[in-house]
Amino acid sequence: MACMFFYFATRVVVFVSSEYSFVDSIFAFFLMIAEGHMILHTLGFAFNIFYVFDPDRRREPNYTLKGSPLVHVIVPARHEPKAVLEKTFQMLALLRYANKEIFLLDDSSDPVYQREAEEVAQRFGAQLFRREPRHGAKAGIVNDFLQHSDAKYVAVFDADQTPMPDFLEKVVPILEHDTQLAFVQTPQFYANLNNRIARCACVQQSIFYEYICEGKSASNAMFCCGTNVVFRSSALKSVGGFDESSVTEDFATSILIHLKGYKSLYYNHAAAFGMAPESLLAYFKQQTRWATGCVDVCRRIAKKFLMNPRGLTPRQWMEYFLSGSYYFIGWTFFILMLSPVLYLFFGIPRFFAYPNVYFLTFMPYITLSLILFLSTMMDRRYSFTDIYRAVFLGFNSFPIYMRASFLGLIGKKIPFAITDKGKTNALPLITLWPQWTMILANVTAIFIGVVRIYYRENPYAIGVNIFWAAYHTFVLSHIFYFNKRPV
Repeated sequence: MACMFFYFATRVVVFVSSEYSFVDSIFAFFLMIAEGHMILHTLGFAFNIFYVFDPDRRREPNYTLKGSPLVHVIVPARHEPKAVLEKTFQMLALLRYANKEIFLLDDSSDPVYQREAEEVAQRFGAQLFRREPRHGAKAGIVNDFLQHSDAKYVAVFDADQTPMPDFLEKVVPILEHDTQLAFVQTPQFYANLNNRIARCACVQQSIFYEYICEGKSASNAMFCCGTNVVFRSSALKSVGGFDESSVTEDFATSILIHLKGYKSLYYNHAAAFGMAPESLLAYFKQQTRWATGCVDVCRRIAKKFLMNPRGLTPRQWMEYFLSGSYYFIGWTFFILMLSPVLYLFFGIPRFFAYPNVYFLTFMPYITLSLILFLSTMMDRRYSFTDIYRAVFLGFNSFPIYMRASFLGLIGKKIPFAITDKGKTNALPLITLWPQWTMILANVTAIFIGVVRIYYRENPYAIGVNIFWAAYHTFVLSHIFYFNKRPV
């Protein structure tokens, strides 16, 4: 952490004290902001890791259930393939908890999907719930169901999530033990790991669920992730149910619950497995929804903080701001990629012209950050190949994050889109123009840099930027690997 502060402090001092031109100052400022965003989230990740390895936090709750409160197990679905629903309800029927009722919340408008939903419900003994008129997508149908529910707890699963038989036996006693707990969130892991996109998405999920969630739970800032979660019905109803104005209704609703004084808990027990997106199109659709919704909620969080700064603890506010601002990472990636290109083309920003300062400050920071990240992930038995591909997939999503975060920032609503199940065709090359345009820019910049070195023009600074341009070219070239049609 000291290396991060030292590097960023040096960057600020150089920026303030240097006599930059106006254009140079603009690019240097945006680069400093991008690096600040990266460092802030690296620090947040580091703090969460400390909580994970706290021996007191690692003790698994083990409470004895007295009685058997009624639990409504609900699966909101709209136009879901019959095979997906059958697999989910087959596992729901095996839940070892006596006092439960299982519901399929079918919001399909297509008669074919409606008929299939009826067949699945009848086959597995589930109750079918429909509503008219439709509103609020997933959040809307759950809220309509809550008006008819008299259960003490409501367990929510997405249509492709298959819980293990002991799910309710593990989670309900935790809620019974603490009446201030509004919900218990469990991990979401993927089962379809034989697909390149799905495998990368699984590693990305693991970073979140195996480390970040533990830290958020320790700060009483764990938010609902929309599935594999059990709510105390009274707590959810106290905030009017799920927030229907956001495409990430789970995240938006969580802060309302915490502002009410309720607590939340993350229970790191792999009790349910689902299906990851298997194509670049499906992955981009999922990330667009998450990014737009989280940034939109981040904007609302800022307003709530200004209106009621004591509504949450400082640690809770910080965790929510970190979660909501993460998807600005697309802009961060873009600026970091653009900077060496601009320097090799035009010699800006001039900070890069001081390689001694760069090596003394940046190298310790980046080296220790990589060691921290790789060691924690390899501790979970992930291979280096899986880790770097997962990181590169996120990096190549920069145009998706840029657009989605902008829409979220201005409060632009996007329709709720269900993540496609199964394999789809590769995206047309034209739709990936931001990635291959940046590849061409970096390759051209490398060529110009080599020419400048040949003429002995500041070879050390130019060499550093050639390295980063080559690295970015390598990372971006993986977009063609990710876009291959699944076999």
